[in-house]
Amino acid sequence: MLKNLWRQPAVRHALILFVVLRLFLSGWAVLTQLVSPVPNTVDEVVRPYLHQPILNDGVAGLLLGPWQRFDALHYTRIAAAGYTHPEDSVFPPLYPWLMRALGGLFGGTHAAHLAVGILISNAALLGLLILLHNVGSDLLGAEHAARLLVYFALFPTAFFLFAPYTESLFLLLTLGSLWLAFRYDQFEWAGVLGLLAALTRLTGWVLVVPLAYHFWQRHLGQGKWKIEPVGGWNLRLFGRGTAVLLPGVGLLLFLLYRAWLGLPPLANVYAEYWFQRTGIPGTDLLRALAGMVGVGNGRTGEFTLWFDFFTTLLLLATTILAFFRWQRQLGWGLYAAMLLLFMLLPTSEFKPLYSFSRYALAFFPTFFLLAQAGRSPWIHRLILYASLLLYLYFSAQFFIWGWVA
Repeated sequence: MLKNLWRQPAVRHALILFVVLRLFLSGWAVLTQLVSPVPNTVDEVVRPYLHQPILNDGVAGLLLGPWQRFDALHYTRIAAAGYTHPEDSVFPPLYPWLMRALGGLFGGTHAAHLAVGILISNAALLGLLILLHNVGSDLLGAEHAARLLVYFALFPTAFFLFAPYTESLFLLLTLGSLWLAFRYDQFEWAGVLGLLAALTRLTGWVLVVPLAYHFWQRHLGQGKWKIEPVGGWNLRLFGRGTAVLLPGVGLLLFLLYRAWLGLPPLANVYAEYWFQRTGIPGTDLLRALAGMVGVGNGRTGEFTLWFDFFTTLLLLATTILAFFRWQRQLGWGLYAAMLLLFMLLPTSEFKPLYSFSRYALAFFPTFFLLAQAGRSPWIHRLILYASLLLYLYFSAQFFIWGWVA
C-alpha cells in the first residue's frame, strides 16, 4: 500500500517537498537565533507573549520556541481560556478548539497547545500539497503540477504554513470545498468544508459566491440566464442548492456565538485593538503608496510594506487574468475576486495592507498562473530565486520576533 502511494506523483512530490522544508526550517530557526539571539525577558510590546510562558529551554525551546510568535499566541490563549480577551474574538474558534481538544490529551499546558497546533498545521499542509498537486494536474496539466507546488511552498510567506496559524487548515478546507464542487459536483460536501473553513477564518464565507455560481451554471439552465432547473426541482437538488450557503452559515454561527458570549461587535474590536475600520476598497493601496514614499503615518520605509503593496498588485492582476484564463470555470475568478474585495475592505492609517503577503497564499489562481508562466526558463528562475531569497529573509525575521505578515 505504501509503495502504491509513493508511486503517485502527488504524494511523492508533496512528501519530498514537505520533509525537506520541515527539516530546513527547524535548522534555519536555530541558526537565525544563534546569529541574533532573542532576549529571554518579557516585553509585551516588542515580543507580545500575552502573559504566557516563554519556551526557551530544552526540547520545547528548540522545537516550539521559534514558532511561539504573534497570532500563534492568540490561538494558544483561546485554547486555554476561551474568548476571555476581546481582542482574541476576531479569530473563529475551530482551530483553537482543536488545539484545546488535542492538547488536553497531553496535559493542556501552553507547550501542549502549541505543539498540537504545529502538528495540526503540518498535517493539514501535507494534505494541502497533495490536493494542490492533483488540482494542478487536472486544471493545468501534469507537467505543471510539480512547479505549482514549488512556487506555492516557497512563496516568501509560505513558512506560515508550518506555523501554529490557521493558514494550512483553512487552505486545505477551502481548496477541498472548491474542488469538490468544481470537479465532482459534490455540493453537499463542498458546503460542509466551506462551513468549516468559515469557522477557521472569517474570509471562509466568500466560498458562497463561487459555489453558488457553479451550482447555477451546472443545474439552473445550463449557463443560460434563467433559474428553472432543466429536470425540474426535486428534494435532492434543493438540498444541494442549500448546501452552497453553508459557508455563510459558518460565519453566522460564529457571530451568534460571539453575541451569546457578550463580546463587542467585530467592527468595534477591529477598530480598538487591531486599528482597522471598514472603508472604500483600495484606500489602503493609496495609504501604502504614501507610506512607501515617506508621506503619511506608520510603516514608512518598511520593506514589508513594499512587499505587501506589490503582492496586492500581483493579486489584482492575476485575479483579472483568471477570468480570461478559465472562462468555462469562472468560479476560480469569482473566488479570487470575492476574497480580494473582502481583504481590501478594512483600512488602517497605521497598518495599510495588513498581512496581505500572508493572505496571498489563499489565492490559488495566482499560483496556477505563475506555474504556467514558469514554463519559460528565465521566468522560472526569476520566480524561484526571488521567492527563495525572500523566504529565507522573512522566515528569519519571524523567528527573531520581526514583523512579517
